[in-house]
Amino acid sequence: MRIEIKNRWSLAVLFAHDAEENSMALTLTFAVKAKVDLSGADLSGADLRSADLSSAHLSGADLRSADLSGADLRSANLSGADLRSADLSGANLRSAYLRSADLRSADLRSANLSGAGLRSADLSGAYLSSAYLRSANLRSANLLPIKADFIEVISQAPREVPALIDALKNGRVDGSTYTGACSCLVGTIATAQGVDIESGDFAIPRDSSRPAERFFMAINKGDTPETNQASALALEWAQTWHATISAAFSPAAI
Repeated sequence: MRIEIKNRWSLAVLFAHDAEENSMALTLTFAVKAKVDLSGADLSGADLRSADLSSAHLSGADLRSADLSGADLRSANLSGADLRSADLSGANLRSAYLRSADLRSADLRSANLSGAGLRSADLSGAYLSSAYLRSANLRSANLLPIKADFIEVISQAPREVPALIDALKNGRVDGSTYTGACSCLVGTIATAQGVDIESGDFAIPRDSSRPAERFFMAINKGDTPETNQASALALEWAQTWHATISAAFSPAAI
């Protein structure tokens, strides 16, 4: 049986493998070990459970709804799988090993990342709307660009940070909307200020593509720091920033 991996756009064959069984996981493993560049590969819906894909070149690949549970996308040489701009929306990444994986600008909307190991993974600019992050290890992931953008946002509204902290603690953040009792980062700040986010009275521009807002897309209404890693990290960043600013402007510090 001949199994082919094709480019999602040109349909050109990137790798072919003759096998006795119809196993895309095995074919993909052979391609990775042969160091084939699989950028733009069409792997949508593929069964890739427990596949060894360490250091795979899959930038821009179509992995929508693929089953990558338990797959190994890490590397011992600190150069993990290249998944830049890959479409992983709806993919099952439960308990996948993603150490040092390059997930910059990857589409992880509605992906299941529960229990995934993301140590040193780069999630800069990744789309995380409705991603399931319970028990995922985000603390060692490269989130510095996201954190820096988050600090930039809250620095423009220091008085509203306590309200943001309260909203995060009590599950009143919804990264998918700018308005309402539960809304995204900028929307929560606007609500705390008592202004219409679309009015000229609100100074922070709406920008759903900015790193902090993409990160907040992983937080849904009802999510708390106890149930959502993104919420826990946002709370930690907000509390640390608020404590630092409060200490700097306390009477003892002046």
